[in-house]
Amino acid sequence: MADTSLPGLRCLSEQSKLHDDGTGGGASLGNFKLLPLDCLVVDGTAGDNGNCVVAERARTVPQIPGSAQSLPGYFSIGLEPSFTAEVTVTAHAALHRFTFPSDAQSPTLLLDLTNDLSHSFRGTGSLDLQRQGGETRVYFCLDVNGVAGTATYIGNDISTARTSLTGTVSARLNDEAGALLSFDRDSLPDSQVLARIGISWSSAEAACAYAESEIPTFASASDFDSVKAAAQKTWDDYLGVVQVSEDGVAESVLEVFWSSLYRTLISPYNITGDNPLWTSSEPFYDSFYCIWDSYRVVHPLLTIVAPRAQAEILRAVIDIYRNTGFLPDCRMSLDKGFTQGGSNADNLLADSYVKGFTSPDPAHPIDWETAYEGMKKDAEVSPPNWGLEGRGGIQARKELGYVPVDDTSDPAGTGTKGRSASRTLEYAYNDFGIALVAKGLGKREDFDHYSKASDDWKNLWNPDTTDSGFSGFIQPRYKDGTFQNADPRRCSPAYQFGTCYLNDQGGEFYEASAHQYSFFVPHDMASLVPLMGGKDTFSARLDALWANRYGDIGDEPGFLPNWLWHYVGQPSKTADRIRQLIPQFNTSVNGIPGNDDSGATAAFAVFNLLGFYPVAGQSVYLLSVPFFSNITFSTGPRSSTQIISTNFDASTPQYIQSATLNGKPFTRNWISHQQLFPAGDAVLEFELGPQPGSWGTADEDLPPSKSTGGKFAEY
Repeated sequence: MADTSLPGLRCLSEQSKLHDDGTGGGASLGNFKLLPLDCLVVDGTAGDNGNCVVAERARTVPQIPGSAQSLPGYFSIGLEPSFTAEVTVTAHAALHRFTFPSDAQSPTLLLDLTNDLSHSFRGTGSLDLQRQGGETRVYFCLDVNGVAGTATYIGNDISTARTSLTGTVSARLNDEAGALLSFDRDSLPDSQVLARIGISWSSAEAACAYAESEIPTFASASDFDSVKAAAQKTWDDYLGVVQVSEDGVAESVLEVFWSSLYRTLISPYNITGDNPLWTSSEPFYDSFYCIWDSYRVVHPLLTIVAPRAQAEILRAVIDIYRNTGFLPDCRMSLDKGFTQGGSNADNLLADSYVKGFTSPDPAHPIDWETAYEGMKKDAEVSPPNWGLEGRGGIQARKELGYVPVDDTSDPAGTGTKGRSASRTLEYAYNDFGIALVAKGLGKREDFDHYSKASDDWKNLWNPDTTDSGFSGFIQPRYKDGTFQNADPRRCSPAYQFGTCYLNDQGGEFYEASAHQYSFFVPHDMASLVPLMGGKDTFSARLDALWANRYGDIGDEPGFLPNWLWHYVGQPSKTADRIRQLIPQFNTSVNGIPGNDDSGATAAFAVFNLLGFYPVAGQSVYLLSVPFFSNITFSTGPRSSTQIISTNFDASTPQYIQSATLNGKPFTRNWISHQQLFPAGDAVLEFELGPQPGSWGTADEDLPPSKSTGGKFAEY
């Protein structure tokens, strides 16, 4: 990405090493911040007589407009009057390069230990300053060359004599404490300071070991450049799995595509070997924030472009079940987060299983039997706190076929109330994933049971609910069988937007309207279409969903409805919708609709630009017009997939007229994973034209549905 200004970032108060990527909710991590300053480091009160200002809100420094530069593995920004702050990375460490103004009188580096992004510091910290042959090592292992003096601060009290904060900082919220490292301006080569910091979730000793092994030397600018080059090579290897033709493609589209693919590959992050919670030979990944977001698009994309990482993630998820008793739904910073709807690790696992996905490392296979055990436990056993894992309302749903609004069936468990309608829909689809895995593992009785349970969505269909000229919606239901009259528009951008979050007053649909959730039957659209009034009415309802702003593209339940015209034989309307949608993804400050949600929004953009979209939990990709004339995936040492679009013209609306797969006519508007990404090579070729054609419109060419005996899996 080129140099750019960051209009939404007027001032900078530090650079940090730890982040969860693009999440909603409360900000997390943002620890171990560094900031270059030009100020005196003397005993006394911060800010007095030229002494350093240390309070986070007071020390902010304006950015130099147009100075920010971001590349995979590297970030740089200019700060007034003429500082430059750069950082590059390895797997467990970061290397900073701070360039001070040439006329700086007192070059200083501030280390902030307590102000994380959400200002959640509540405990004691530990900081020890040690002079070791020109280096200073601080807790969590920061090494800095050329330090001339040190000080610590607590609040606004700066002390050059105090070299330890262990046990000093109290547990009061928003305590500020850290260190100041000063330098002799005449001794700084090129006015630069290099700072190496190792990060570990286990110990300071491990952080030091990571830093020393991954960045063994950091004495010169060339050392920084070497680390930067290695980081970019790592990213090139990941991103290079996909190649797209740039012919006729706007630069803005290319920027969105590559930056989105990059963001997809950030989370969850690999901390194998640094797990302080339990001892295991399995991989360990953190920052599943949250699987409710990522199962839909992030993990299907990783299955294609980063299969080794996806295999390790699957093994890590299964190992979390082994050691905690339940599959995760939302985990970050080594802890459980709040579930948002279903038990969505079920969908994550099912998606890979039904695609025939196997570990690229034969010595470390995926334990599908244990995975299934965890999935089945999600469906059958309510945990002590189903707000953090598993499901709630299990007993009520077994009795009624839905989770009721007034559910009291979990006396031994707790969780955030509400979301009864959206949870029922999600639990039903979770069960469909369990059914598919059960079938593949030869568990016929379980397959029949969970396949039947996946029909529970029908129990919330109220044909008498009307809105905007349409009849029939998913509606919440009470234990006595009566329906709650929920306004189908609520929680949409058109009406009471933002009122359906994770709280007891959030209502019965989570982060989307009943208009939108009424389309969430990915496994049996053939049954839903007639309930909505038939193909024409179904199509008109999708039109109204977006035209009337009843749907929200800024949240994950709004992703799949952009493609649902495929199920009524209208792939041309999907193409129109995607062409209308993509400009909402751009390089402006507000260039994504909503949060990135650990790469989910980014992965959604990637799939739309590639011209195919996963129905997560199934071996199904819906097909549409790519935004590139030629796309190549290098999926293995002996495998590649090519998608070619003849008559490609990005300047005008286009539609698929015909298609071939490996030279043979292909009329379906969807394709399976093994067809598109086989063990060998595959070539999918589209002929494009300016008007909608007949391709993908026949009943036999529609995506699979349960009620019509469709094939969802590769077994």
